[in-house]
Amino acid sequence: MALLPSICRRVKDAIASGELKPGAKLSPSSLAAGLGVSHIPVREALASLAAFGYIEHRPRVGFFVHTRSAADLADIVHWRGILEDEAFRMAIPRLDTADIAHMRQLCDELHELEAPELRGEYLAVNRRFHFVVFRRAGSERLLSFLAYLWDLAAPYTYGSPAAHARPDGHFPADDHAQLVDLFESGDVDGAIAAMARHRESCLPGLSRLGANAE
Repeated sequence: MALLPSICRRVKDAIASGELKPGAKLSPSSLAAGLGVSHIPVREALASLAAFGYIEHRPRVGFFVHTRSAADLADIVHWRGILEDEAFRMAIPRLDTADIAHMRQLCDELHELEAPELRGEYLAVNRRFHFVVFRRAGSERLLSFLAYLWDLAAPYTYGSPAAHARPDGHFPADDHAQLVDLFESGDVDGAIAAMARHRESCLPGLSRLGANAE
């Protein structure tokens, strides 16, 4: 039914934004009231999300937002790296001037969203930036796998301090500008290395949040 994907997306967005916290119990009736729908499609949506690992279903107890360990988050980041490296190899030769211009515009937006209170907007633009490249790989299956991994880590990414200045005084937005330069020059190996450093700069914050949730 057409309603099911919409409910799934809205629940996933609420989890990603931190509106629904890790460990929170998900009440089908409460969610249905908030979404303005009946509880039946909500229960079906929760069962679908549980089947794909977005949330946890405990038989005879209910549905819960996943609480991920530091090790689980590190595993997600590891497999993101494997797939993102391959996406870069496929995509960078296909990037055109419009893609580069779009990413430079998104870089400018990221610099304007560095304040902690704008964290949600920052992450939305950050995701749009990276998926410009991923889409150019030309594989819907690869794109789905990457979106899945990004979604799994999203609640912890939202709470991570990675959007704030790092010890070297730089912001992740500076990393994006460097990536665009590498994309424009067609430097696949350089872009892969820069992206690896970018992911690693976020991992300590994710690990702390995962450890605190254990």
